Amino acid sequence: MLGYDMSWASFHIVEVMSSPKLLHKRAGYLAATQSFQQDTDVLMLTTNLIKKDLASSSPLEIGIAVNGLSHIVTADLARDLCQDLVAMLNHSRPYIRKKVVLVLYKVFLKFPEALRLSFPRLKEKLEDADPSVVSATVSVVCELARKNPRNYLSLAPQLFRLLTTSANNWMLIKIIKMFASLTPLEPRLIKKLLPPLTSLIQTTPAMSLLYECIHTVITGGFLEAAGDSSHALAATCVNKLRRFLEDPDQNLKYVGLLAMSRLLSTHPKLIAEHKDIILECIDDDDFSIRFRALDLVVGMANKKSLVDIVKRLITHLVPGDSNGTSSLHEASSVLDPVYRTDIINRIVFISSQNQYRNVSNFEWYITVLVGLAHVSGVSVGEILTTQLMDVSVRVKSVRPFAVKQMFRLLSDHQLLRTARKRDTNIEVLSAAAWICGEYCSFLDNIPATLECLLTPYVVDMPVKVQAIYVHNIIKIYAFWVNELIDEWNTELQTEFVKVTEVMKDKISMFTRSADLEVQERACNAQAIFDIVLAAISQDLTSEQAPLVLQGLPALFSLYELNPVAPKAQRKVPVPDDLDLDVWINEPLPDLVDDSESEIASLESPSIDVDTHATTSTKKKKKKSRSKRYDEDDSEDDEDKERRRAARLEALRNDPYYIMSDKSEKQKQQAKLLDLEEDVDSIPIVKLSIDDFDVAGSSGKSKKHRKKSKGKRQARVPSPPPPVYAPEEMPEDAVDSASDQEGANGSSKRRGSGGAYSKSQQQRGKDIFATDDDGLNTVDLNTPLGADERFPEMQTYSSPEELRRREEARARVEKRERRLAQSASTTALKDDGERKKKKKKRKSVDGEVKKPKKSTSGTATKEKKKKKKKAAAAEQEPESVENVQSNEVPDMPTEELLKDQLKQIPPELLLSNENIELHYLLSLSDEKDNGTSVVEARLNMKNKTTDATLTNLHFTTIESFDFRYVEHMRHPDLASLSDTFELEAGKDIEAAGYFAVTGDIRRGLCLRCDMQYDIQDSSALNQIPLEMIVRPSVFLIQDQAMDPTEFANLLAEHGQEFDYRDTVTIEIPIATDAAVDQKLIDALSTITSTTRLQVVEVVPGAASLYAKSIQGSQIAGLLKYDLTSQEGNATITIDLKCTDDGFLEAFVDQLKAIQL
Repeated sequence: MLGYDMSWASFHIVEVMSSPKLLHKRAGYLAATQSFQQDTDVLMLTTNLIKKDLASSSPLEIGIAVNGLSHIVTADLARDLCQDLVAMLNHSRPYIRKKVVLVLYKVFLKFPEALRLSFPRLKEKLEDADPSVVSATVSVVCELARKNPRNYLSLAPQLFRLLTTSANNWMLIKIIKMFASLTPLEPRLIKKLLPPLTSLIQTTPAMSLLYECIHTVITGGFLEAAGDSSHALAATCVNKLRRFLEDPDQNLKYVGLLAMSRLLSTHPKLIAEHKDIILECIDDDDFSIRFRALDLVVGMANKKSLVDIVKRLITHLVPGDSNGTSSLHEASSVLDPVYRTDIINRIVFISSQNQYRNVSNFEWYITVLVGLAHVSGVSVGEILTTQLMDVSVRVKSVRPFAVKQMFRLLSDHQLLRTARKRDTNIEVLSAAAWICGEYCSFLDNIPATLECLLTPYVVDMPVKVQAIYVHNIIKIYAFWVNELIDEWNTELQTEFVKVTEVMKDKISMFTRSADLEVQERACNAQAIFDIVLAAISQDLTSEQAPLVLQGLPALFSLYELNPVAPKAQRKVPVPDDLDLDVWINEPLPDLVDDSESEIASLESPSIDVDTHATTSTKKKKKKSRSKRYDEDDSEDDEDKERRRAARLEALRNDPYYIMSDKSEKQKQQAKLLDLEEDVDSIPIVKLSIDDFDVAGSSGKSKKHRKKSKGKRQARVPSPPPPVYAPEEMPEDAVDSASDQEGANGSSKRRGSGGAYSKSQQQRGKDIFATDDDGLNTVDLNTPLGADERFPEMQTYSSPEELRRREEARARVEKRERRLAQSASTTALKDDGERKKKKKKRKSVDGEVKKPKKSTSGTATKEKKKKKKKAAAAEQEPESVENVQSNEVPDMPTEELLKDQLKQIPPELLLSNENIELHYLLSLSDEKDNGTSVVEARLNMKNKTTDATLTNLHFTTIESFDFRYVEHMRHPDLASLSDTFELEAGKDIEAAGYFAVTGDIRRGLCLRCDMQYDIQDSSALNQIPLEMIVRPSVFLIQDQAMDPTEFANLLAEHGQEFDYRDTVTIEIPIATDAAVDQKLIDALSTITSTTRLQVVEVVPGAASLYAKSIQGSQIAGLLKYDLTSQEGNATITIDLKCTDDGFLEAFVDQLKAIQL
């Protein structure tokens, strides 16, 4: 949690996770979620551990395992555990089902193939009986639909049913969000969803659900599909959104403004009706709410509301009146420059949008722009300059007013003093100077304007403003001259000369500017003043103005400046005889080539490394020049030197060309000449990429220069990287040739030590790194193929299990060898006996034909053979006993179990001093109208020695599970509905039939009341009876299961066996010699009591199967363990069933077995 490395404790964490104690297990899983990463090595050890915890009978252990898995799941864990998790979707507890549904989303992210395999089961959970499971399923499906909504169009009917029936607001929000992503793919859903969404908007009190409904209606195309009722639906949405703005919760205000801004483009008039509450939001203390309100204000602006909106926005730029205001919502003075700049930009935007459509009074707009220029702390001079110039050019009627306002700006000393400040609007003075110069005919006082343009504050302004000042000074001066020509006289001439001299002196400050354009314009203006003064000084007594003054105004005001469209130049056709790519005047080839080569040789310190083609072209030029020089005999060396000197002198006088030192040029020329004379002597060094210094760029440039100078030499390729032999490759090495590495990859390999480790490659990769690209490619619309199944996890047995399997295999081989030896011995004995019989026959025939001989030798041989047979017969039992005593006991075979099956004895129902009752339940072969029937046999015995029990009868009690069938009777036994009389010491048996009307589950019983009288006694005896109905009663016994069929059943329909449980039974064992028989008896008792079929017996285990009359199937795996405790053996039965209630009842019956 504190960021320390815990990789050293990973294995210990796994050990704590496997602890049988719940507290320890919980701590282990918590530590795993905090410290495990995707590349943690011990995660492979947790697969079987998590499998075991998921199959636990404790809901708390399952919950802990599922929660931990959601944090540490990897691709391998997701692949191995997805089948177990999908099987747990039908768990009996909603708590587990809900957690499993949620963890499946994390599994899908790591193993996208599981989504197709488990989607049908996930779809079923939308109809789960528990609302929490349904809500969790909706959350997972909604999250999946964000990545690929088209896959989930098939869920629209189920989601629509939940939308119209559920009362869970949070689930409804997710369903509505999902429908918002589905409606673009299926527009027909809009008409189906419109009524319920409209109803929710009008009735729900939940603000979150209301907003989601309105947001879906606005963005999902519902307003367009509503037809005639579109306006009414939009009005309802806007009225509901007003509640959001009136709420004191800031979050609701924000989302309300956000929804209104999305509705503004389609229904601006409806939004404008709530202008008052939106303008109040502009004064909110939360800046995010202010910006959202400003977005709405910009969209609401029109001719009627523009002035009010701009006045309201300007109050955020100018401090409020300290004396107080009459408004309840006082505008606060905001000093944030970013906010103030945004306010000004919005004012300009709403006023100038659609070519000033909303502005009806341009004088008002000019006044607003001039006022914005005085706002301090912001830099918006450029946008204000553009607006002032644009309005003045477009609107002719506003030009006189604009010129007056611009003169006020030029004469505003407070604005001029802000020229050196960082955030200032001084650029607006360029617009003021341009407007006054362009429309100087509207100026009231031209000399005063010129004085303002020549103020000393101008030198502190940007050079761009200075250039416009200088240019417009000449324009205004020319216009003034034009006015004075008609009134020219000696007195006016004297004043004009004084003003011109003052202007000439003041404009000299621009000639010292660092900007070339300002310098050039100032020098031109100064030259014009000199020409004017010189022309006047030639004829001081003339009553007419000089000709220079008469021609000066035509330089600036010959044509009127009109606005031009941005694309006007494109509409001007190019003349056919005009080629813009051809030289106007052909340049002198020798002068151009020589000057270019001279400049290149004198001034370029290096030759570009990538200009091989340029070098070759230069060589061609030199060859062509040499040929041309040889052909022209009139040119000699003196002419060349003279032209060279002239070019160098021209370069020295060129102000735009900077000459270098002569000695340096000579050195560079000498170096170039030496290189050209002896290029082959340049040494070539083989360099690898590791020799370069990545950080030092200077060294790299030097090497490039060396390469460029020796460009004539062929480039030597760098040596290939070394290839390691297979035995020399380091551990966990990856062939770099298989990786497509870019610049980043190569930079990673060049570390301080030159090594590239796996930890560096995976640095930054944590457990939260998810790649959901695989989910986008999953197609759920295609049916599952026959080969699409959950991957089977390879199981690894423990060493103890492997030892047992080897011992069992060895026992089987020994038995097979003994059977083969006994068969061969029997065959040899049979052959020997047949040969003896033949010999006897021959000997009898010989005795008849031949005389008798002595039989002493034959008798002796026969005695020896008899002794050998007796010795062999004595030795064989001993060897068998030795083998049996040394071997570990094994499971009995199927045939032996069938022989050992026991009959189920009747169970005791009642026993008192008068009567004793036993009952036996079984499934009847007959049915009542297609309904299965249970037969109940009762054995009644009178325990008294001298009293007779009279009027004995039973009254059955019907329930939802069983119904007594009166018309069914046993052919040989009495019926339970009869009345009996029992003499002393006598017994009688009766049978009754009950139709099964309910599901098989735990706690089923047949109820009835028994009444009887005792002879010579007035006591009334009435006793309620309950016959417990075990699940084994409902099993079908006439259908045998073959091992192959059993394997196919689990392979094809294994996903239906979702409910699992485990039962452990202890077997007391007195001596080792009785182990085999104890196992046979135990398994026989279990199968006889539960009526489970033994499908297959393997060493150490047995497969069990049964099917009920209602179609429920149960499968089990029985295993035994002799190492649990001294003197005891343990039988473990793992059960999985298709019905939860049937499994619970079976578990109870197994736990009740006493061995």
